[in-house]
Amino acid sequence: MTDNGKANNKKAPFTIENNVIIGASVPMDASSYDIGAMILKIFSDHPKHVAQIEVKTGKETLYQDMKDATIRCALWLQKQNVGSGDVIAVCTENQPDSYIPCIATLYVGAVFNPWHHEVTLKTAQYLMSLTRPKVMFSCESALKVLMEAARLEKVDTRFIVFGKYPEMQSLRDTMRLQTNEEVRTFQTRSIRADNIAMILFSSGTTGMPKGVTHSYESLYRNISSFTILGAKNSICLWYSSLYWISGTLCMLRSILTTATSILHENFDPEETCKVIEKYKVDWFFISPSAINLLYKSNVLQKYRLKSLEALLTGGSKLSREVIEGLRKSLPHAGVAQGYGMTEIGGLATVQMINCKKSDSVGFVIPNIQLKAIDVATGKVLGPNEEGEICMKSPTLMLGYYKNPAATRATIDDQGWLHSGDKGYYTEDGEVVIVDRLKEMMKYRGHQISPHEIEEALMRHSAVMEAAVVPVPHDVDGEWPMAFVRKVPGAKVTEAELVQLSQSELGEVKKLRGGVKFVDAIPYTASGKISRKELKEMAKLVHSK
Repeated sequence: MTDNGKANNKKAPFTIENNVIIGASVPMDASSYDIGAMILKIFSDHPKHVAQIEVKTGKETLYQDMKDATIRCALWLQKQNVGSGDVIAVCTENQPDSYIPCIATLYVGAVFNPWHHEVTLKTAQYLMSLTRPKVMFSCESALKVLMEAARLEKVDTRFIVFGKYPEMQSLRDTMRLQTNEEVRTFQTRSIRADNIAMILFSSGTTGMPKGVTHSYESLYRNISSFTILGAKNSICLWYSSLYWISGTLCMLRSILTTATSILHENFDPEETCKVIEKYKVDWFFISPSAINLLYKSNVLQKYRLKSLEALLTGGSKLSREVIEGLRKSLPHAGVAQGYGMTEIGGLATVQMINCKKSDSVGFVIPNIQLKAIDVATGKVLGPNEEGEICMKSPTLMLGYYKNPAATRATIDDQGWLHSGDKGYYTEDGEVVIVDRLKEMMKYRGHQISPHEIEEALMRHSAVMEAAVVPVPHDVDGEWPMAFVRKVPGAKVTEAELVQLSQSELGEVKKLRGGVKFVDAIPYTASGKISRKELKEMAKLVHSK
């Protein structure tokens, strides 16, 4: 550290100044925010490039096919008078046509709004009243719920179905209505940099999701910053639907880098390894829950996955055991986790080769600033001091859609986004996430991290997944309780795991609330553990 409080890091492209980590400043051409025009040019310049291969059928989709399909959809949207500010919702699982209305929406300068395909009626009503989409493209399975939500909320939405549904116009129907001459002469609509490009929903782990808005300029910056998928002509695999920001960024970035995406509808450890081996996948993004299953299933040793160069994850913290185990199983591949938020536009940090801590989330990426603050005083903390992680970035959201109060509560007057995550950074600038501040438990005045207990449980060979939540206690405040999914065929008792928590972590962090074995851990639509649901389950267990 120099006298002026500024430290240079030769290993990673950032500096630390007055306890703020400042990522390298990388200029971006702010005039290139017209994503629709950029995509259309890529399609035109590389018409024969194989953009997508469907595992189920073997069908290949070329850029010229994507160009034709997206233009036809955009022409139909224009004829519905869709333009700037109009919300176009897309509710579907990963399937061959999901990209079409997304890119068409960007062509016409409207607002892309992806929904989860397993949305409940209650949540659908809330989201319908919030974003009030002018047009909604829906998969067959979700259509009934969505139509009922629109009726109950009195939202005049035009529904288009992927596939077929009685008396309902399909996406393919709308495309057939456009003439070849209209397709040939089509031009994207001019947009402003500050126009809203997309509304993504927050994770909703503690309540209803909020609408996270990004402008066309911040969307461009987000895609440009998503350099973990950076190599030209990569063979890519991911399972995130467009509902996740990772799914949207993967889809758009893969197109702009002329990559080939492998469309495999559902993750399964064995089948996924077969897909990687068959198609020579070199880049693989996977959720933390799925990566746990991949590691614990012990299938990696059965397949030659020599093509795999990068295995990346993000969304929640992985245990040290899983990260280190995967690196041993895949020594030729870079296995890394990143940290980010929908509100920041994607990634803020990512692990690099020179990271010393396997359970860290790495170093800040370019154009990101990060600090840890004392929650009570707002004081900026130094290395190895735990506090709330705050970030600044040119990719930051515009705000929460129609919710200025929530925006003010999240972004302060200096433009710092308060993440709600507890963490710290090391002297080398490596960032470590401890847990969600709201999920920290208090036992007799002691702070307990659920993740710390989960990590200890995950080290047991019989534990496939674990989630720890608090159970209220009249005297002690809260007791930690674990929900555990066992490895198929493995045997372990509640008493063993309670004893493990005590012996490895000490008396304070003992699982006094007990252990409940379950067939599945509940997750939110965004792929995070549904702690709200687990807390209700814990209360029910202890009420008996």
